[in-house]
Amino acid sequence: MNFKNIKRALIGVFAILVFNSAFADGLAKGFVINASSNMSENTLVVLSKITDAKLEIIDSSYTSKTGAFNFEGDAPEESWLYYLTFETANPPGVPVVLETGAKVKLEIDKGAIVTYNVEGGKYNTSMQKLHTVYTSFDRKMMDFNAEVAELDPASVTEELRANTTARYNALIASRSVDIENYIKSEPASPATYFAVKYLFQKPVPKLVMLAESKMVKELPNSSYAKNLTKLVNAFGPTAEGAMAPDIKLLSPQGDSVALSSLRGKVVLIDFWASWCGPCRKENPNVVKLYNRFKDKGFEIYSVSLDSDKKRWEAAIAKDGLNWYHVSDLKGWKSSAGQLYGVHSIPQTFLIDQEGRIIKAGLRSHQLEQVLTQLLQ
Repeated sequence: MNFKNIKRALIGVFAILVFNSAFADGLAKGFVINASSNMSENTLVVLSKITDAKLEIIDSSYTSKTGAFNFEGDAPEESWLYYLTFETANPPGVPVVLETGAKVKLEIDKGAIVTYNVEGGKYNTSMQKLHTVYTSFDRKMMDFNAEVAELDPASVTEELRANTTARYNALIASRSVDIENYIKSEPASPATYFAVKYLFQKPVPKLVMLAESKMVKELPNSSYAKNLTKLVNAFGPTAEGAMAPDIKLLSPQGDSVALSSLRGKVVLIDFWASWCGPCRKENPNVVKLYNRFKDKGFEIYSVSLDSDKKRWEAAIAKDGLNWYHVSDLKGWKSSAGQLYGVHSIPQTFLIDQEGRIIKAGLRSHQLEQVLTQLLQ
């Protein structure tokens, strides 16, 4: 073989090596999904990327005779949320987290509710735990709906109707509690974002704030953490679950009293005024609640929108309001009223022992129910 032929051969070998290296490098930078399932042959499987705007279709495949299917493709360096759906591009389906180099193995059981086991990827174990949490609720709701459907409308009593409504409300509340516990117990991941952004018809401020706090601490560079921070900022300072902005104003005696000094107690921030008829009408009911719960960890921090100190003091004495009172006597220009966005009174904010807002706008009969749950 002459020199020219040797040179051509070496160039050819070099080209093959470069090609193979690039191919291997491409696989390393991509993702691989290998799945088995109980689905019939030629079932359509759609892989979509989850964005806040839509499910963005990435690829599709069909199951083999044994129900197997696979996907290979490019993935970003950052872990990102994807979704597998079956026979359609719409949920329900299986959420997965993919990133550069992710090699994911799935075992899917497609029934009335899809279940699955997963291996591979940074965060898919956490995602599967979340899937179990919310599909467990779906299963309970299906059973509840089936039970209600069996009822004879003609035989439904008011008591049964009330009990059924209470059970439904308890189910809905338990779902939020379960997801809250998941966020608290699991390390931050894209699944944390999925939990608060896509499992509710509208964001629940308390859960979003909890998730944002955890993601900013554990995954500060994640785009999901940054998105949650933007969402939290959009809620404003008095959203349920937010830390109540501190207030520090003077009492009728001239003492400076800070809202934050009452930490450790459940506190009702009560915006009112001596000239407010509805406020004064509500006061006797609030007095009864205060006397009932004050020894159990309940306190009231009343902020007056009065501008006349004598009338303010007279109303406190006449209505027997024996709790904390503050005001800057600026009427509707009250600094605390502006801080809390108060445009009408009475207005209330109930805060927990840590200083977070539990609920806004409670009237006495609603307040009684909440306090009974919190302090009994």
